[in-house]
Order: sequence, then structure tokens, then C-alpha cells
Amino acid sequence: MRFVVVVLAALWGAFAVAAPVPKERADAEKVVGTWRMTLDSRGSSDVNLELDFHQSGKMVIRQMLANGTQSVYEGTYRVVGNELPYDVRLGTRTKKETLIIKKLTADELILIDPDGLKEEFTRVKKIEPKKDEKK
Repeated sequence: MRFVVVVLAALWGAFAVAAPVPKERADAEKVVGTWRMTLDSRGSSDVNLELDFHQSGKMVIRQMLANGTQSVYEGTYRVVGNELPYDVRLGTRTKKETLIIKKLTADELILIDPDGLKEEFTRVKKIEPKKDEKK
């Protein structure tokens, strides 16, 4: 009986302590979602640009232009350490660039481009309908 208790305690301890998630994978998961630019490389906060990072490695850039039209660009990305290499199709050509992740939290993303220009983003919170709300 004592043996069974010891084995059960050992098994419970093994399941209770999960292996830590590698930082690179944690950052890759943390970047997934929609991010709105709050400060561009010129210091302007009047930018209507969103980055949408999908779990699959797909990336979508949406920008509302001054004339009211929206530009949408699609591409791919990945997270390698503190780098975010991506490529995006711009009409007939493809832009490839590697950004440096200066800061990444649950709500804030700061990226540095190859020219040293900093851009800041905040996570766009998804508004989920309340379950008890009537339609």
C-alpha cells in the first residue's frame, strides 16, 4: 500500500510540474494577434496601420490611407530569437526585411527596422459578445 501511495505521489508531481516553454516559442506565440501602430518611425501617432500575425506564419498588413481607401498586403513571418524576418507582397514585387523585437509583452510590441527606425504597437483586444446578451 505504501508503494502505491509513493508511486501516485511521484506521478502527480511529474504532471504538476510542466516543462518550461522555450523563450523563442513563447515569443512566437505572444506575437500572434492583431497589433495597431501607436507611434511610427517619424514620431507620429496619427497612423492607421495594423499588423495581423497568424499562428500559421501568415502576416497581413492593413493601412487606411488619407483618401479613405484601405491597402492590404499579405506575406509570411517567423520569430527567430529577437528577430522577426518577414516578406510581404507589394503588387508585383516582394519586400523582405528582418525586424528586431525590442520589446514584446502581452499588450506592447516595439520593433526596430534595419535602418534603426523604431515603431510601437499595442495589441488590439477582441471584443467578445457576452453570453447572456440578447440579440
